[in-house]
Amino acid sequence: MRYYLGNCEYKWTHKNTQMEIIWVRREIGEDIFKTVESNDWKWTFLRSESQTMPSDLYCRCDIYVDLPSSKEATLFVLKYPRARLVEVL
Repeated sequence: MRYYLGNCEYKWTHKNTQMEIIWVRREIGEDIFKTVESNDWKWTFLRSESQTMPSDLYCRCDIYVDLPSSKEATLFVLKYPRARLVEVL
């Protein structure tokens, strides 16, 4: 099950670096980030051209987490109601 957590914008040069993780952590918050990491759930970052900044320098990153169907996943959604279930095609 995939859940949308938010989005952020940063330079394309930060893609797949530690700076990208810093931007993601800043956007979604430390608590959610630590919960996902401690459960070893999979992050999915969908990148596209920025809508507000020069798109040749900046990207928009939509932040998703893939959760297994489990009790922990159910508790995650109850604890973080801003997480939105999305359909994976």
